Amino acid sequence: MMKNILKALLAVAILMLAAAALTITVCAEDYVFEISDPTPTSGEWDLAFIYETANAKNHLDNFDATWMTPESDVIVEYTYEGKCSKAPLELIWQTWKGPVEPDPDVKKNWNKVSPYEYNETSAKFSFEDIAKSYGTENFSTVYAINIGDRGVKLTVTGIKITNCNISGSESAAVSSETEAQTETEAETKTEAETTTEAVTQSEPQTESETAKETSAPAAVTSAEAETAVTESKPEEEGGGAAAVIVVIIIFVIMAAVMAAAYLSKKKKKKSRYY
Repeated sequence: MMKNILKALLAVAILMLAAAALTITVCAEDYVFEISDPTPTSGEWDLAFIYETANAKNHLDNFDATWMTPESDVIVEYTYEGKCSKAPLELIWQTWKGPVEPDPDVKKNWNKVSPYEYNETSAKFSFEDIAKSYGTENFSTVYAINIGDRGVKLTVTGIKITNCNISGSESAAVSSETEAQTETEAETKTEAETTTEAVTQSEPQTESETAKETSAPAAVTSAEAETAVTESKPEEEGGGAAAVIVVIIIFVIMAAVMAAAYLSKKKKKKSRYY
């Protein structure tokens, strides 16, 4: 009996981990910029890429710099001609007097960032380095993202920003989480039914014991229903997918412990009559 319970707990734990991984994957998205006609710069500290963000209010469908997270990297792919003792390019975080006044911590309107890693064809800029150069992690007034050359003829062929919380992805994450919870509940129910059938076939029951076991599932069902209502209600103060997963794991463990204790108690009562 205990083996069946442990198998059920293991299956639930695996499903929980899969749901958590899926939720994280859905939430953390990469944003890829379209570069249809890459052209080289003059090689005189020119701009190879100029992009106005959604924050500037001129292009509401464009990338919003506030989607970035502390785990985000700006990855630039390029080719270049010429010699440079350091990185052949730099990232420029630009702001100006636009729809919203810049954060008072913003150092200047034209903030240059050096890559923390680069080679002959690609470079990476970290969120931490960008925020340090810009003066703040508040990117609500980043009105343009530019890539400039450092004295070489630079051609930008691709740009990607990783680990973004893109607006509109939250509903997708909730949907995926709901599907995972449905699968978990179905798996748990199947395991519970299998365990109940094994107990029924292997042990004779008295009328009083049958009545007790009949009332027990009702209590569990009521608890499950209460949990389902709690989980389906959006959290007023936040908490997200992680909080929901923790609640489910705690509930499953408590249910398993209660079931094990109940079965153990029942066996002890039976042993008195033999």
